[in-house]
Amino acid sequence: MKRKALIAVVGVFLLGLMGGAVIGNVFPVRELWGDSWRHHREAGKHWSGRKQASSGRYLRMLQRKLDLSERQMAEIGPLLSQARRDLYQSRIRSHEEANRIIMEFHTKIVPSLDESQARRLQGLTDDFRERRAKKRERWMSRLDSRRRGE
Repeated sequence: MKRKALIAVVGVFLLGLMGGAVIGNVFPVRELWGDSWRHHREAGKHWSGRKQASSGRYLRMLQRKLDLSERQMAEIGPLLSQARRDLYQSRIRSHEEANRIIMEFHTKIVPSLDESQARRLQGLTDDFRERRAKKRERWMSRLDSRRRGE
């Protein structure tokens, strides 16, 4: 039975690999990603939308797509920076609200647990708080760097 499952998994993997190769030849990456893929390839950068996202790049894209003048660029640049700061602040507030809801849930389920389960939940809760605090610190750091960048 295990052998059949292993053969099935390997078969699905190989079919996916062959399908990807066929699709890659039929629809080259440049057709799927357009100019942005070519730009990153020519610049020697790896494709990573999240890491590559920046207000400067977005503003240049707006300039190209909307045919903005230099005056318009000068007016829009600070507005874009403010919008990014507002988005980070919104994300931080939402993050804090999500933390509160999850912590409230943990508190409510403790009476239903035995001592061992409650201790394990406490460990999970501590890990959760630590991970979320690190994430919040990263977001606050980004927000601070955006404020200093004015």
